[in-house]
Amino acid sequence: MNMPKVDIVVPIYNAYEFTEECIKSVLKYTDLHTHTLLLINDKSPDEKILPMVKKYAAENTDKNIVVLNNEKNLGFVKTVNKGMGYSQNDVLLLNSDTEVTKNWLEKIIACAYRNDYIATVTPLTNNGTIASVPNFGVDNELPANLTLDEYAEMIEKCSLNRFPELTTANGFCMYIKRSVLDEVGLFDDITFEKGYGEENDFCYRALNRGYIHVLCDNTFVYHKGTQSFKKENLTADRKTLVEEHMKKLREKHAVYVDKTDHYLRLNPAQDVQENIRINLELYGKKRILFLVNEWEENMETTAGTSLHLKDLINGIKSKMACFVLSPDRKDLSILNLYLYTEQSARFLYRLKTEINQYGQLTYHNESYSEFLEKLFETFQFDIVHVHHFLYQTFDIIEIAKKYKTYSILTLHDLYLLCPSVNMIYEGTYCDEIKSENCEKCFAKKFKMAENGLQNWRNNVAKTLPKFDQIIAPSENTKKLFLEAYPTLTIDVIEHGVEVYELEHKKQEKKDTFDVAFVGVMAKHKGSEILKQLISQNTDPKIKFHLFGKSEELELEKSSESYCYHGKYERKELPQELMDNQIDLVCMFSTCPETYSYTLSETFMAQIPVLAYDLGAIADRIKKDCLRLDDSERCYNKRDFREHSGNQK
Repeated sequence: MNMPKVDIVVPIYNAYEFTEECIKSVLKYTDLHTHTLLLINDKSPDEKILPMVKKYAAENTDKNIVVLNNEKNLGFVKTVNKGMGYSQNDVLLLNSDTEVTKNWLEKIIACAYRNDYIATVTPLTNNGTIASVPNFGVDNELPANLTLDEYAEMIEKCSLNRFPELTTANGFCMYIKRSVLDEVGLFDDITFEKGYGEENDFCYRALNRGYIHVLCDNTFVYHKGTQSFKKENLTADRKTLVEEHMKKLREKHAVYVDKTDHYLRLNPAQDVQENIRINLELYGKKRILFLVNEWEENMETTAGTSLHLKDLINGIKSKMACFVLSPDRKDLSILNLYLYTEQSARFLYRLKTEINQYGQLTYHNESYSEFLEKLFETFQFDIVHVHHFLYQTFDIIEIAKKYKTYSILTLHDLYLLCPSVNMIYEGTYCDEIKSENCEKCFAKKFKMAENGLQNWRNNVAKTLPKFDQIIAPSENTKKLFLEAYPTLTIDVIEHGVEVYELEHKKQEKKDTFDVAFVGVMAKHKGSEILKQLISQNTDPKIKFHLFGKSEELELEKSSESYCYHGKYERKELPQELMDNQIDLVCMFSTCPETYSYTLSETFMAQIPVLAYDLGAIADRIKKDCLRLDDSERCYNKRDFREHSGNQK
């Protein structure tokens, strides 16, 4: 498309300072070798106006600046018509109390010519009712921490580029195609001689001919506004005029007036306003995007991956803007995007095709990739931190590279070694990275052809080196991954945890030995062992406890030698263990844990732990507590504290 020539019509009546700022901004940000600035002085009583506009024309003879001077005051509508009649090109009506911003006209023109049905274009502004941002329908102050140019640039960068349809343009900055003007005609300066309603009438006449009006939501023009036109400050005569013109509009265009009223009630462009509000809050902050496989509002009862992420966010959200992207576990075609700063927000996005459809592994999803790209364009993330690839795809790392975003991956479990997550085959942990049962197990679980696991690892092996940093929460996790992917560089960084203040109550003497299991009791967490211990226990002095949820219904019923405590809040577990005078905590996971929050909480309560020599739990017990062997057993709390090397 050839760039059309545009005549920028500025009707002027007094307001010297505002008008001068308007002219300066147009000169600064507009190609006036291609376009023309048409300044019309409507016989302003302020005698400084005409010399000022002539001065700018004389100082810029290399630019297209035309000055017209009304010999008598014509009023706003006739003055605008005079300018539009003078022009032979597309017209942009611009109030003299506005300031334009970088690339304003180019963006408006591009918006106008997106299709032949667009008649008018209105940019965003702070004071333009239907085009007002960030708050709709009101006069907004400019953000205190941004200049006008910074604000306009922020809006352009974060724009949804949705160009929503309007029922009417707003006259503060109104682009009109010449072809539409020629067909529809000029403003009705007889019915609306003294102003108010003339642009609405024009827009409604265009609607009658099948045209539409759009909001250019990537462009901001500052509108100072005039106090004399605010409803609360209108004179009695002016109020009467507004009421009369509204009545005339309703008589002439009842359907379109109703549509405008409906638009004002519903505010269909509220996503545009909300997007700008969010980006104002984010302005100047570093932005980090976390990807996780599950995320809930109540994150006390979820898995360790989400608990770790919650701790990270709570630690940094005052300084960084934290975004969390997770699937909706009830509908995998829906992605939830959460924002955490001093406040929080939630957004939903529906994919055209859900990830992991029919339980199959997915390396790429076009709809998901498009969504990620739009997300990065909108929020310009500084860091992306992947905590899990389940229900996500490997597209994220390619997008991060494209946008030069620093990328981190934390290895929370064994998913990237084997998508069965826990590497258990028929109830037994596969203690080899590649066992003879792997392909059979993989084919059974994922209904895939031979070499499915090897294909998975081949894709993972291509993907992981692209990350700028890979973190494992334990040495054991690092060791396992290096066996499968020996060229990786992995940093071991344990999860940070909050240390809770505990109340050391005076304990009553007891004659029982109390053994606790903590966390979510599933088969791979030791539920079968707990059931056997309870059923085979014949010693009344030994009592078993479960703090947490259970996948086994029979473990949710207390008995004489067993007490089911149920769910707990993380910060309450150490105190509950102490209050119940627990002597030993058993952690019998049959597959390697990569960290274990329940171990941290047990450490806080200074209670001995008995576990298999497997995974991060074993690593941490060896490193932080007394190592028990056949020659030296320590079940006594006092002895445990005396012998422990590094208490948490």
